[in-house]
Amino acid sequence: MEDQVWTGARVATLIGRTFPISYSISGATRLMRRLGFTPQMPARRAAERDEAAITA
Repeated sequence: MEDQVWTGARVATLIGRTFPISYSISGATRLMRRLGFTPQMPARRAAERDEAAITA
């Protein structure tokens, strides 16, 4: 899937798996912001999306 981005939830999960601490989603988001990163949300698209109809 090409729309993979690092969200606060993913960062919190990674921190918990890598280190013996846990972060909430908001805590991970604040940590990312302090480190200069911006959290992003993945683009959600319907599987049956018709790109040709949308373009027209």
